[in-house]
Amino acid sequence: MILNKRRLLGGLVIGSGLGLLLSGCSTLSAFNTLTPKDGGSRRVAQDVAYGDKARQSYDVYAPTSGTKPPKGWPVLVFFYGGNWDSGSKTDYAWMGRSLASLGYLVVVADYRLYPEVVFPDFMHDAASAVRHVQSSATKWGGDAARLGVMGHSAGAYIAIMLALDEQFLRFDPLASNPIRVAIGVSGPYDFYPFDVDATRNSFGTFPRPLETQPIQHATKSTTRFLLQHSRADTVCRLSNSANLDAALTKVGTSSQLIVYEGLSHSDCAAAYSIPFRGKGPLRADCAAFLKTNF
Repeated sequence: MILNKRRLLGGLVIGSGLGLLLSGCSTLSAFNTLTPKDGGSRRVAQDVAYGDKARQSYDVYAPTSGTKPPKGWPVLVFFYGGNWDSGSKTDYAWMGRSLASLGYLVVVADYRLYPEVVFPDFMHDAASAVRHVQSSATKWGGDAARLGVMGHSAGAYIAIMLALDEQFLRFDPLASNPIRVAIGVSGPYDFYPFDVDATRNSFGTFPRPLETQPIQHATKSTTRFLLQHSRADTVCRLSNSANLDAALTKVGTSSQLIVYEGLSHSDCAAAYSIPFRGKGPLRADCAAFLKTNF
Protein backbone atom coordinates (compact mmCIF):
# COMPACT_ATOMS: atom_id res chain seq x y z
CA MET A 1 0.00 0.00 0.00
CA ILE A 2 1.51 3.33 -1.11
CA LEU A 3 -0.12 6.41 0.37
CA ASN A 4 0.36 9.93 -0.91
CA LYS A 5 1.17 11.66 2.37
CA ARG A 6 0.70 15.13 0.90
CA ARG A 7 -3.01 14.47 0.44
CA LEU A 8 -3.83 11.89 3.08
CA LEU A 9 -4.65 13.40 6.44
CA GLY A 10 -6.71 12.12 9.32
CA GLY A 11 -9.08 9.15 9.48
CA LEU A 12 -11.07 7.46 6.75
CA VAL A 13 -14.67 8.26 5.90
CA ILE A 14 -16.88 5.34 6.82
CA GLY A 15 -19.89 4.39 4.73
CA SER A 16 -20.86 2.36 1.69
CA GLY A 17 -23.94 4.16 0.34
CA LEU A 18 -23.87 5.07 -3.34
CA GLY A 19 -25.94 7.88 -4.81
CA LEU A 20 -25.98 9.41 -8.27
CA LEU A 21 -22.76 8.20 -9.88
CA LEU A 22 -22.43 10.96 -12.45
CA SER A 23 -24.27 13.99 -13.79
CA GLY A 24 -27.10 13.63 -16.28
CA CYS A 25 -26.44 12.71 -19.90
CA SER A 26 -27.49 16.12 -21.24
CA THR A 27 -25.01 17.81 -18.90
CA LEU A 28 -22.23 15.47 -19.98
CA SER A 29 -23.04 15.94 -23.65
CA ALA A 30 -22.85 19.72 -23.27
CA PHE A 31 -19.61 19.41 -21.31
CA ASN A 32 -18.07 17.23 -23.99
CA THR A 33 -19.15 19.61 -26.74
CA LEU A 34 -17.95 22.78 -25.05
CA THR A 35 -14.77 21.69 -23.32
CA PRO A 36 -11.47 22.10 -25.21
CA LYS A 37 -9.73 18.83 -26.05
CA ASP A 38 -6.09 17.97 -25.44
CA GLY A 39 -3.76 18.53 -28.34
CA GLY A 40 -1.37 15.83 -29.43
CA SER A 41 -4.28 13.41 -29.81
CA ARG A 42 -7.12 12.56 -32.16
CA ARG A 43 -9.93 10.08 -32.65
CA VAL A 44 -8.80 7.41 -35.10
CA ALA A 45 -11.86 5.11 -35.10
CA GLN A 46 -15.53 5.45 -34.18
CA ASP A 47 -18.30 2.97 -33.45
CA VAL A 48 -16.11 -0.10 -33.70
CA ALA A 49 -18.46 -3.03 -33.05
CA TYR A 50 -17.36 -5.71 -30.59
CA GLY A 51 -20.78 -7.39 -30.59
CA ASP A 52 -24.11 -7.29 -32.42
CA LYS A 53 -26.05 -5.18 -29.88
CA ALA A 54 -26.57 -1.43 -30.30
CA ARG A 55 -24.41 -0.52 -27.29
CA GLN A 56 -21.59 -2.97 -28.02
CA SER A 57 -19.11 -0.62 -29.67
CA TYR A 58 -16.19 1.63 -28.85
CA ASP A 59 -14.25 4.68 -30.06
CA VAL A 60 -10.46 4.85 -30.34
CA TYR A 61 -8.11 7.76 -29.64
CA ALA A 62 -4.40 7.89 -30.43
CA PRO A 63 -1.44 10.19 -29.76
CA THR A 64 -0.36 12.44 -32.61
CA SER A 65 2.90 13.56 -31.04
CA GLY A 66 5.80 11.93 -29.25
CA THR A 67 7.78 8.90 -30.28
CA LYS A 68 5.74 5.73 -30.75
CA PRO A 69 7.35 2.74 -29.04
CA PRO A 70 8.73 0.11 -31.46
CA LYS A 71 5.86 -2.28 -30.76
CA GLY A 72 3.18 0.41 -30.62
CA TRP A 73 1.43 2.54 -28.03
CA PRO A 74 0.35 0.88 -24.76
CA VAL A 75 -3.44 0.42 -24.73
CA LEU A 76 -5.87 1.80 -22.13
CA VAL A 77 -9.54 0.78 -22.17
CA PHE A 78 -11.69 3.35 -20.34
CA PHE A 79 -15.18 2.72 -18.92
CA TYR A 80 -17.37 5.68 -17.94
CA GLY A 81 -19.73 5.85 -14.98
CA GLY A 82 -23.44 6.56 -14.69
CA ASN A 83 -25.13 4.25 -12.18
CA TRP A 84 -24.84 1.30 -14.59
CA ASP A 85 -28.00 2.78 -16.15
CA SER A 86 -26.76 5.77 -18.17
CA GLY A 87 -23.82 7.14 -20.13
CA SER A 88 -22.41 7.17 -23.64
CA LYS A 89 -18.94 6.95 -25.13
CA THR A 90 -19.73 9.98 -27.29
CA ASP A 91 -19.82 12.13 -24.14
CA TYR A 92 -16.27 11.13 -23.19
CA ALA A 93 -14.22 12.24 -26.18
CA TRP A 94 -12.54 14.71 -23.82
CA MET A 95 -11.36 11.83 -21.63
CA GLY A 96 -10.17 9.80 -24.60
CA ARG A 97 -8.18 12.77 -25.88
CA SER A 98 -6.83 13.59 -22.41
CA LEU A 99 -5.43 10.10 -21.89
CA ALA A 100 -4.25 9.66 -25.49
CA SER A 101 -2.22 12.86 -25.24
CA LEU A 102 -0.21 11.18 -22.46
CA GLY A 103 1.06 8.64 -25.00
CA TYR A 104 -1.50 5.82 -25.00
CA LEU A 105 -3.91 4.29 -27.46
CA VAL A 106 -7.22 4.83 -25.65
CA VAL A 107 -10.48 2.97 -26.16
CA VAL A 108 -13.71 4.40 -24.72
CA ALA A 109 -16.28 1.61 -24.67
CA ASP A 110 -20.06 1.55 -24.47
CA TYR A 111 -21.76 -1.32 -22.68
CA ARG A 112 -25.37 -2.35 -22.12
CA LEU A 113 -27.18 -0.71 -19.20
CA TYR A 114 -30.01 -1.31 -16.75
CA PRO A 115 -32.88 -2.08 -17.34
CA GLU A 116 -31.76 -3.92 -20.48
CA VAL A 117 -29.22 -5.89 -18.46
CA VAL A 118 -28.04 -6.40 -14.89
CA PHE A 119 -24.88 -7.89 -13.36
CA PRO A 120 -23.04 -9.80 -14.74
CA ASP A 121 -24.18 -8.97 -18.29
CA PHE A 122 -22.54 -5.55 -18.44
CA MET A 123 -19.34 -7.17 -17.20
CA HIS A 124 -19.49 -9.66 -20.07
CA ASP A 125 -19.88 -6.71 -22.45
CA ALA A 126 -16.79 -5.06 -20.95
CA ALA A 127 -14.81 -8.30 -21.26
CA SER A 128 -15.91 -8.68 -24.88
CA ALA A 129 -14.76 -5.13 -25.58
CA VAL A 130 -11.33 -5.85 -24.09
CA ARG A 131 -10.95 -9.09 -26.05
CA HIS A 132 -11.86 -7.27 -29.26
CA VAL A 133 -9.33 -4.53 -28.48
CA GLN A 134 -6.66 -7.17 -27.89
CA SER A 135 -7.18 -8.54 -31.41
CA SER A 136 -7.57 -5.16 -33.14
CA ALA A 137 -5.26 -2.65 -31.43
CA THR A 138 -2.40 -3.10 -33.89
CA LYS A 139 -4.40 -1.55 -36.74
CA TRP A 140 -4.39 1.77 -34.83
CA GLY A 141 -0.79 1.54 -33.70
CA GLY A 142 -1.43 -0.09 -30.33
CA ASP A 143 0.49 -2.81 -28.50
CA ALA A 144 -2.14 -5.13 -27.03
CA ALA A 145 0.54 -6.91 -25.00
CA ARG A 146 0.69 -3.76 -22.89
CA LEU A 147 -2.95 -3.51 -21.80
CA GLY A 148 -4.53 -1.46 -19.03
CA VAL A 149 -8.09 -0.79 -17.88
CA MET A 150 -9.44 2.36 -16.28
CA GLY A 151 -12.76 3.84 -15.23
CA HIS A 152 -14.60 6.41 -13.17
CA SER A 153 -17.37 5.57 -10.69
CA ALA A 154 -19.51 2.71 -12.06
CA GLY A 155 -16.89 2.45 -14.81
CA ALA A 156 -14.18 2.11 -12.17
CA TYR A 157 -16.16 -0.82 -10.76
CA ILE A 158 -16.12 -2.43 -14.20
CA ALA A 159 -12.42 -1.84 -14.80
CA ILE A 160 -11.32 -3.07 -11.39
CA MET A 161 -13.65 -6.06 -11.49
CA LEU A 162 -12.23 -7.09 -14.87
CA ALA A 163 -8.76 -7.04 -13.34
CA LEU A 164 -9.76 -8.92 -10.18
CA ASP A 165 -12.32 -11.55 -11.21
CA GLU A 166 -10.65 -13.81 -13.74
CA GLN A 167 -13.95 -15.42 -14.80
CA PHE A 168 -14.67 -12.55 -17.19
CA LEU A 169 -11.42 -12.57 -19.18
CA ARG A 170 -10.48 -16.10 -18.05
CA PHE A 171 -6.87 -15.64 -17.02
CA ASP A 172 -4.50 -16.79 -14.32
CA PRO A 173 -3.67 -13.71 -12.16
CA LEU A 174 -0.05 -14.87 -11.85
CA ALA A 175 0.53 -16.49 -15.25
CA SER A 176 -1.66 -15.39 -18.16
CA ASN A 177 -2.93 -12.07 -16.76
CA PRO A 178 -3.34 -9.67 -19.73
CA ILE A 179 -3.96 -6.56 -17.60
CA ARG A 180 -0.78 -4.78 -16.57
CA VAL A 181 -2.44 -1.84 -14.82
CA ALA A 182 -5.91 -1.06 -13.49
CA ILE A 183 -6.92 2.47 -12.49
CA GLY A 184 -10.08 3.23 -10.55
CA VAL A 185 -11.26 6.82 -10.03
CA SER A 186 -13.91 7.31 -7.32
CA GLY A 187 -15.04 3.72 -7.64
CA PRO A 188 -17.39 1.46 -5.63
CA TYR A 189 -15.64 -1.74 -4.63
CA ASP A 190 -17.15 -2.65 -1.25
CA PHE A 191 -20.81 -1.61 -1.16
CA TYR A 192 -22.84 -4.61 0.01
CA PRO A 193 -25.58 -4.55 1.31
CA PHE A 194 -27.24 -2.76 -1.59
CA ASP A 195 -28.81 0.33 -0.06
CA VAL A 196 -29.74 2.60 -2.99
CA ASP A 197 -31.76 2.10 -6.18
CA ALA A 198 -28.68 2.01 -8.43
CA THR A 199 -27.17 -0.99 -6.69
CA ARG A 200 -30.46 -2.75 -5.96
CA ASN A 201 -31.44 -2.45 -9.63
CA SER A 202 -28.17 -3.64 -11.15
CA PHE A 203 -27.05 -6.17 -8.52
CA GLY A 204 -30.07 -7.03 -6.34
CA THR A 205 -31.25 -10.05 -8.33
CA PHE A 206 -27.89 -11.79 -8.43
CA PRO A 207 -28.20 -14.92 -6.25
CA ARG A 208 -24.74 -14.64 -4.64
CA PRO A 209 -24.43 -10.93 -3.82
CA LEU A 210 -21.00 -11.05 -2.18
CA GLU A 211 -19.54 -12.27 -5.47
CA THR A 212 -20.48 -8.90 -7.01
CA GLN A 213 -18.04 -7.08 -4.73
CA PRO A 214 -14.55 -6.41 -6.11
CA ILE A 215 -13.06 -6.58 -2.61
CA GLN A 216 -14.13 -10.24 -2.40
CA HIS A 217 -11.86 -11.02 -5.37
CA ALA A 218 -8.68 -9.42 -4.02
CA THR A 219 -5.93 -11.93 -4.68
CA LYS A 220 -2.26 -12.07 -5.53
CA SER A 221 -1.96 -10.64 -9.03
CA THR A 222 0.56 -9.24 -11.49
CA THR A 223 -1.77 -6.30 -12.20
CA ARG A 224 -0.65 -3.04 -10.60
CA PHE A 225 -3.50 -0.95 -9.20
CA LEU A 226 -4.00 2.79 -8.79
CA LEU A 227 -7.02 3.93 -6.77
CA GLN A 228 -7.85 7.65 -6.76
CA HIS A 229 -10.50 8.96 -4.39
CA SER A 230 -11.55 12.16 -2.65
CA ARG A 231 -12.23 12.30 1.05
CA ALA A 232 -15.08 14.73 0.24
CA ASP A 233 -16.86 12.24 -2.05
CA THR A 234 -20.34 11.76 -0.58
CA VAL A 235 -21.64 9.69 -3.52
CA CYS A 236 -19.12 6.86 -3.30
CA ARG A 237 -17.34 6.85 0.04
CA LEU A 238 -13.58 6.76 0.41
CA SER A 239 -13.90 3.52 2.36
CA ASN A 240 -14.48 1.72 -0.96
CA SER A 241 -10.97 2.50 -2.21
CA ALA A 242 -9.34 2.34 1.22
CA ASN A 243 -10.77 -1.11 1.94
CA LEU A 244 -9.79 -2.49 -1.47
CA ASP A 245 -6.30 -1.03 -1.22
CA ALA A 246 -5.83 -2.68 2.16
CA ALA A 247 -7.14 -6.02 0.86
CA LEU A 248 -4.84 -5.97 -2.16
CA THR A 249 -1.84 -5.00 -0.08
CA LYS A 250 -2.57 -7.80 2.38
CA VAL A 251 -2.31 -10.44 -0.35
CA GLY A 252 0.84 -8.92 -1.82
CA THR A 253 -0.59 -7.19 -4.88
CA SER A 254 0.80 -3.77 -5.84
CA SER A 255 -1.73 -1.08 -4.97
CA GLN A 256 -1.35 2.69 -4.74
CA LEU A 257 -4.08 4.69 -3.03
CA ILE A 258 -4.08 8.46 -3.54
CA VAL A 259 -6.56 10.45 -1.47
CA TYR A 260 -7.55 13.98 -2.46
CA GLU A 261 -9.14 16.73 -0.42
CA GLY A 262 -12.19 18.84 -1.26
CA LEU A 263 -13.18 17.26 -4.58
CA SER A 264 -16.68 16.04 -5.31
CA HIS A 265 -17.41 12.70 -6.95
CA SER A 266 -17.72 14.31 -10.39
CA ASP A 267 -14.76 16.64 -9.78
CA CYS A 268 -12.43 13.65 -9.76
CA ALA A 269 -13.37 12.83 -13.35
CA ALA A 270 -13.56 16.46 -14.48
CA ALA A 271 -10.02 17.05 -13.20
CA TYR A 272 -8.78 15.05 -16.20
CA SER A 273 -10.19 17.74 -18.52
CA ILE A 274 -8.45 20.96 -19.51
CA PRO A 275 -10.92 23.40 -17.88
CA PHE A 276 -10.86 21.68 -14.46
CA ARG A 277 -7.33 20.34 -14.33
CA GLY A 278 -6.50 22.88 -11.65
CA LYS A 279 -9.00 21.28 -9.26
CA GLY A 280 -6.58 18.47 -8.44
CA PRO A 281 -3.56 16.61 -9.83
CA LEU A 282 -5.37 13.40 -10.73
CA ARG A 283 -4.22 13.39 -14.35
CA ALA A 284 -0.61 14.14 -13.38
CA ASP A 285 -0.70 11.43 -10.72
CA CYS A 286 -2.17 8.97 -13.22
CA ALA A 287 0.51 9.88 -15.76
CA ALA A 288 3.26 9.30 -13.20
CA PHE A 289 1.78 5.93 -12.23
CA LEU A 290 1.52 4.84 -15.84
CA LYS A 291 5.04 5.94 -16.65
CA THR A 292 6.39 3.88 -13.75
CA ASN A 293 4.21 0.80 -14.08
CA PHE A 294 3.12 0.55 -17.69
